[in-house]
Amino acid sequence: MTPPSRRALLALFALSPLAACSSGPRPEDEEGLPPDLPPLPAVRRIVLSHAKSGERVDVVYFFNNAYDPRAMQKIELLLRDRRTGQVGRIDPLLMDFMFDLLQRTGLPPSTEVQVTDGFRSPGTNADLVRDNPNAARESYHLQGRAMDFKVPVLPGPALGEIAKTMQRGGAAYYPSTGHTHIDTGPNRTWKTR
Repeated sequence: MTPPSRRALLALFALSPLAACSSGPRPEDEEGLPPDLPPLPAVRRIVLSHAKSGERVDVVYFFNNAYDPRAMQKIELLLRDRRTGQVGRIDPLLMDFMFDLLQRTGLPPSTEVQVTDGFRSPGTNADLVRDNPNAARESYHLQGRAMDFKVPVLPGPALGEIAKTMQRGGAAYYPSTGHTHIDTGPNRTWKTR
């Protein structure tokens, strides 16, 4: 493990108990999440990029106890189906899952998340299922409730393990591609290649 990776892991374990500091109450539209989750901050920022296109979004997507529709539109455009160009609605709770995951690692909200896959159209998903044994026929990507990503400053296996412990939905790390998957479906994980 390289020294920066070691430092990131040490920061993760040292700072993760502080992740809930300076937080406000959860908004009402977050009902259904496990009751023992710490409250998220009243202002939530996310920085997403798409490496192949060079696109980048840096937005405050939640403030004044509401999701900002303009910020969510920017997120949805970045997470569009890259094969068809179709833009789908993205579940705001997916952004909260990502925001909370970064908080638990001790990384600041300005940390860039490199998205490899977001929303998928039915045709794109069908092609992936045919060509890739890791793709799910009823993927949460179809509903805008899943994303695949990398956080360059953290080792992927550690990121996947942290996401699994959060029990906010589906989470897995894919060693063959080096990406982590999260979704807002039921709490679960699965074997990956």
